[in-house]
Amino acid sequence: MKNFLRSVSRPNLIPAELGGIGNVLLPPLPSALQEDVVCPASVEAHKVVTIYVDARRFQSPAFLTWIGDVRRIVRQVAVEKVSAGDLAQRRADFAAQDAIGNDQETLLKAVNLVAECARAGVSDIHLRNCPDQHKAVVEVRVRGDLMPLEHYEMRPEEGDALARAFYNGLATVREDGTFNPLDFQNAQIAGDALPGLNLSSVRIVRGPSYPSQAGGGFMIARLQYASPKDEGAVPETGLQRLAKKGFTPLQLGLFEQMVRLPLGIVTVTGPTGSGKTTTLFELMRYQHQLFPESRQVTVEDPPENPLPWAIQLEAKSDEFADRVKTTLRMDPDIILVGELRDAHSALAAVQAAQTGHFCWATLHVTDPYKVFSRLETMDPKQLSFAHTCDHELFVGATSQRLVGKLCPDCSKPLSKAGDYVPRFMLDALKSWGDLSPVRVRGEGCKACGGLKIAGRAAVAELVITDESFMEDVLRQGILVARKNHRQKAGADKSMLANAMDLVLRGEVCPVDVHRGVHRLVTRGEER
Repeated sequence: MKNFLRSVSRPNLIPAELGGIGNVLLPPLPSALQEDVVCPASVEAHKVVTIYVDARRFQSPAFLTWIGDVRRIVRQVAVEKVSAGDLAQRRADFAAQDAIGNDQETLLKAVNLVAECARAGVSDIHLRNCPDQHKAVVEVRVRGDLMPLEHYEMRPEEGDALARAFYNGLATVREDGTFNPLDFQNAQIAGDALPGLNLSSVRIVRGPSYPSQAGGGFMIARLQYASPKDEGAVPETGLQRLAKKGFTPLQLGLFEQMVRLPLGIVTVTGPTGSGKTTTLFELMRYQHQLFPESRQVTVEDPPENPLPWAIQLEAKSDEFADRVKTTLRMDPDIILVGELRDAHSALAAVQAAQTGHFCWATLHVTDPYKVFSRLETMDPKQLSFAHTCDHELFVGATSQRLVGKLCPDCSKPLSKAGDYVPRFMLDALKSWGDLSPVRVRGEGCKACGGLKIAGRAAVAELVITDESFMEDVLRQGILVARKNHRQKAGADKSMLANAMDLVLRGEVCPVDVHRGVHRLVTRGEER
């Protein structure tokens, strides 16, 4: 992992003039001089160092011997004799300067870490303070896999200082005041605070973890990347960009229908890290390309991607419902409710759709068909199936995952995988077709930087609702409705079936599909 990061980014992104802090250590003070001399612990070799000594000790043998050792290391030394009172004041000044220097050095380390990770396409930075192991570790998620950064391992107190630097020093928006090691805290770094890294924002969550009494803690920083600018005379549409991310031609056709719907709610679902935000951004941008005369208004906590053509409103969790009501007075055409996280936000989205608006919303649920049962758990009365199963209210849903694309240089055939693919997976695979093209992860190589994968592809399932689908949900339940809908002409395949198309082309590993998309089952069982 270290080699991969350094192969795509400069290992030291700090300017040389900022990196020379403490490059020369001074000889330690003898115990006899601890109370009578004030000096920095380290200095820059080309600058004058001033040492303050109690005037009564200026000619003492201990001081003369020590200052001789200093002059052999640093040529420009000034000695100033001061009174005992002045010495105490100088000691306090030096302590304050050291604290500022240490803070600056740690802040630069935090910037360096974010920059190194951003240039490598890291999605998440995990900092864990492990006092029981006498260390703090940094792990990063690249192309879906979590890996350690050995060159960032440090002492627990350094890990605590690094987390403080992120929260107190880099964060431009903080949920509460300053860093508190015993509280769970959220924050955000705006992209323009980290110029040149193609970041729209960095979202931070941190707090205590076992053993918290001894200083255990964690910090997760999620890197949100700005979408690349269109190049060339003819800009790409959102659908063209989505095609490059792995969506099938059938799915692109369904997306085309969704963005042109006049009103109703389309939910974009999936777990954290599944690519929902990117997909939603591209769909809304495509809508703007199609209908530049339409006003888009978003309600988010916090806004993750800048939408220059839209009005973006920030809202804390308890403000969502009020913010959505505010949008209805802003003459919107298209509304985004960043997340349906509770009954208040869900009912606000329903109200927006019922008043004749098109509404995007995100929801943490495993597949597009379970939107209705998830809503019912929020409010069994107002969000029951009887209220939500209306094909003119909830008009569409999409669910997706991201799966690693195998490195073409080091991946190997299934026939040479040994016991890497367990027997139960092999038995299920056989029902899907010819296994001769199937490949699995290799050992890693120079081409992929040791990661074994060469990017990620979206695997999804899209649903556009209709009256018969909603009747099935109401009368026979979600399982029957899902099975019947997938059998209709023009309907999308299951996420597993779409993933298996990639497996049978040798593009993704079946083990990765089982782990990150859906458990491998015999063909037809996923229905």
